[in-house]
Amino acid sequence: MLGKILNIRKTNYTSDLNEENLKKKVEAIFAQGTLSFVGRFSNKSEFTAYDKLRVVAWHMPNFKRKSAYLKGEIIKLEKGVLLKVHSNPNVILSIFALLSVLIGAAITLAAESIHKNKQFFLIGCILIIVGILYYFVGRFLRNRLQKNFEQYLGLPKMKL
Repeated sequence: MLGKILNIRKTNYTSDLNEENLKKKVEAIFAQGTLSFVGRFSNKSEFTAYDKLRVVAWHMPNFKRKSAYLKGEIIKLEKGVLLKVHSNPNVILSIFALLSVLIGAAITLAAESIHKNKQFFLIGCILIIVGILYYFVGRFLRNRLQKNFEQYLGLPKMKL
C-alpha cells in the first residue's frame, strides 16, 4: 500500500548475458552524456540512476532534488541474469500530493458541515485537485525515467 502511495514501481528484466556483460552494458548506458538521465554503480551489482530534471531548485544538504530515481540490482541465475529495478518519483511530489488531498478534504468537510462557507469549500476542492495533479505528475516523471532506461537497456520484462 505504501508503495502505491509513494508511486514505487518494481520491475524485473531477464537477460541471456552473463553478469559482467550486463554490467558493462549498463555502464555504457550511464557513460553516454546525451541521455536525459545519469547513473553509477554503487557496488559490484547495484546501481542507481536519476533523471537530470530537477523538481526542487534550492540546495539543501542530504535533500533529493531530482524528479525521479531508479535503483537496480543484477542477480545471477542458473540460466542468465535477473535485473531487479525499483523506480520512484521524488518523494516530495508524493508527500505533497497526499498532504494536499488530506488537507483539502478536511477543509472541504469542515466548510460544508460547520460553516457552509463556499470559499473554503472551493479552496478545499482546489487543494484536492492540486494533490491529484501532483500524484499524476510524479507517475509521469517515474515512468519517463523507467521508459528511457528500458529503451537503452533493450531487455524483456520478466512476467510474474
